[in-house]
Amino acid sequence: MLAMPNLSVKLDEATRLRLHDAAASQDMTPHAFMVKAIDAELERTEAQNRFVARALRVREEVINSGRVVDGAAFADYLRARVRGVVLPRPEVQFLKTEDSGA
Repeated sequence: MLAMPNLSVKLDEATRLRLHDAAASQDMTPHAFMVKAIDAELERTEAQNRFVARALRVREEVINSGRVVDGAAFADYLRARVRGVVLPRPEVQFLKTEDSGA
């Protein structure tokens, strides 16, 4: 078995009691509950970080290409699709910039 280093966590008494109660309600040891909770929070944080990184990449693509789709038109398109109505996708537009004179 792989040796795992210890990590100490100091909890106030109220939190320690909540931990024991929550772990018991899940039929787990407090240690197993903490490991599961830490893993879940790490997964959530990593997913959020991936989401933000993708959003920043897409933002950069929009800035570089100027290509966008009207948000309200796309929302209408998606609502129609959910209802089973086939509509053409909204047309790509280009951002208006001060340089473009638009």
